[in-house]
Amino acid sequence: MFHAAIQHPVVLQTGPGRFNPEAVSLLRTLGRGAAGSRSINLEQARTLMGWLLRRELSDAQIGGLLLALRMKGESADELEGFTRAVRDSLPPMKVKTRRPVVVIPSANGARRLPNQLPLLATLLSEQGMPVLVIDAATQEPGRLPTAALWRALGLHIATSTEQAEHWLEQNEPVLLPLSALSPALDRLLQWRQVLGVRNGGHSVVKMLNPLQSPSLLVTAYTHPEYAQLMQQVLQALLQPALLLRGCEGEAVAHPHRDTERLGLHADGTVQTWSAGAAITPPSHLPDGLDLHACAEWNHAVLDGYLPPPETLGRQVAHIRALCEAITQTTATASSSALAARPTLFDLPAPTRHAQVF
Repeated sequence: MFHAAIQHPVVLQTGPGRFNPEAVSLLRTLGRGAAGSRSINLEQARTLMGWLLRRELSDAQIGGLLLALRMKGESADELEGFTRAVRDSLPPMKVKTRRPVVVIPSANGARRLPNQLPLLATLLSEQGMPVLVIDAATQEPGRLPTAALWRALGLHIATSTEQAEHWLEQNEPVLLPLSALSPALDRLLQWRQVLGVRNGGHSVVKMLNPLQSPSLLVTAYTHPEYAQLMQQVLQALLQPALLLRGCEGEAVAHPHRDTERLGLHADGTVQTWSAGAAITPPSHLPDGLDLHACAEWNHAVLDGYLPPPETLGRQVAHIRALCEAITQTTATASSSALAARPTLFDLPAPTRHAQVF
């Protein structure tokens, strides 16, 4: 006899939930099939994500909405609304660092090639750039999660946002599990194990920056059609970012080919590093599923016995350039704000009152 709890042993708290009559009109809009479905606007998407995070919907409504959005495909307004709703729900994170924090989401791990994300984070840290990796651990079989390699390398894994802030201020790369940052979003991602497909929450993770202090988001797309969509959303969010074609889903340069990278600045300008530059691919890379071999390869690169992949070195240089631009912009804004403050000579003269003796 089929038993859902046995077939899908997830942390997700399934149950009757709470039927939300206001969601019916959104289901009607989103779920009319390929020809009849329409997108919802930004504020509707923001409201919908709030319901999903707070679980103010029944299980049937959650499943129906997630599948309808998946079949229709999310619009830029929908993804922006979803991301804004998630950011509104997060605990405030503001760190004092000399350079902007590099924020990198991870939701895939390794499959065939070694996961270069811990290596990228460590190389950036060695150049004085604090790195926060947001780990949305994958349950997909046949992949080695980022956290496993991160732990094998002895890097910091935070159990809370406060602990992550501490390590960032020490200029240490730190991995923060999504379950510690946003348990509600983490539960939403787990619906993949129930429905069999990803949902809008997975797209939000790729554009999620929890910091309220200067930072750069490094993120990636897998399918080419998402490049323009993610660029549009990140620019609407005024989120400085490096956007690139990912390697097996992670936001690291592919070691065997040079791909286009986009630098998105908060003022809306776009810096492009075109694809096709000549590279010499690494002669040997370990199996991405072999944890011991991948850890040894990382150590060999970090200890100077092997060079890092050329494409990864270029990515480090591009991240450094974008962080320097953020630092310069922040310094200019601070100077302008300071110059705009009234000085003693700008203040009106105090009112003089006659002294009575």
